[in-house]
Amino acid sequence: MTKPDAKIVEKIKKDIQLLFRHTDFKHEAIRELANLYFQREVSKQTNNMQNAASARIIPESEEVDEGSYHPVDLDTLLRTQIKLPSLPTIFNQIMELMTDPDSSAHDFSNVISNDPALTARLLKIVNTAFYGYRSQIDTISHAVMIIGTSELYALCLSTSILALFKDIPSILVDMTSFWKHSIGCGMMARKIAARKGETNRERFFVAGLLHDIGRLVIYNNLPNQAHQAISYTTYHKDLLYNAETRVLGFDHTRIGGRILDKWKLPGKLADVIRFHHHPEDSPEPFDTAIIHLSDIMMNALKLGTSGEQFVPPLSPVAWKMIGLPVEMLSEIIQETVSQIEEISSILIPRKQDNQSHRYY
Repeated sequence: MTKPDAKIVEKIKKDIQLLFRHTDFKHEAIRELANLYFQREVSKQTNNMQNAASARIIPESEEVDEGSYHPVDLDTLLRTQIKLPSLPTIFNQIMELMTDPDSSAHDFSNVISNDPALTARLLKIVNTAFYGYRSQIDTISHAVMIIGTSELYALCLSTSILALFKDIPSILVDMTSFWKHSIGCGMMARKIAARKGETNRERFFVAGLLHDIGRLVIYNNLPNQAHQAISYTTYHKDLLYNAETRVLGFDHTRIGGRILDKWKLPGKLADVIRFHHHPEDSPEPFDTAIIHLSDIMMNALKLGTSGEQFVPPLSPVAWKMIGLPVEMLSEIIQETVSQIEEISSILIPRKQDNQSHRYY
């Protein structure tokens, strides 16, 4: 193996100090994640030495005018300014079947099969290495039999939501990067849950996918304030959820919980979204702890981004609650990295999927 350039090594070490500045380097999980980041970046930057020396991990920002911040009441905004998108009709039909004790697998197959695009996407997903089924699943009825209605419901929810947010300026966030971060968080959460013996693992995938959805509502409805928050975090080197509270008076977790309430999704899921930065306060502490850790892992490896530029602090309570051996972090990350491109290419909406939307 080629010895890495000393300048590259020194730069990566400085980047780690900046990227992990809000974390406790004494914690075993943080040390492991920092080491994994170092290894990945040495490999990447050694292979791209021309750009490595000048690349900034955190962009420069001009001084911000904090006098222009006008925090507002979230309830007032929801009544007067913010428009929350509605889920498509087909998902509402699926949700009704989930709550109907007399519904059958045949009923699910009939509803989903009425949407050819959804059908094709679901079949692609369940046949990926991420799900790991040995035989080909070629019909929705077969999928219902193999993976069950709960997992299919979760996948339908995932594909429905990804199609709702397409018209967000790239100056705020790159949507492909946003969804890659979210999908990866869901994948990691599902893998952690599997290692902890959880049976209904799809709820972890969905929670990971949706954990930052409140940011999309902010980007979509309050772009000027969103830009102020991003400028604040860049200038002050602060966490984005702190900047959101400073600028808006609330952060993405609060509005994320509210949108899940509007969609009438399970209250437990909304609680996970609301508390994923403070899992010890959640009514669903175990599920929230797993999403909390998965989000930190994605940010630590810089696999996509929802706008956060730093690694959020890890709750020691959450880490202890999960009880994951630290050496499993590398294993889970390697699996996710090897599978994320395939899943993302299926789930992330493409421009031609909806020509009526404007793209930046």
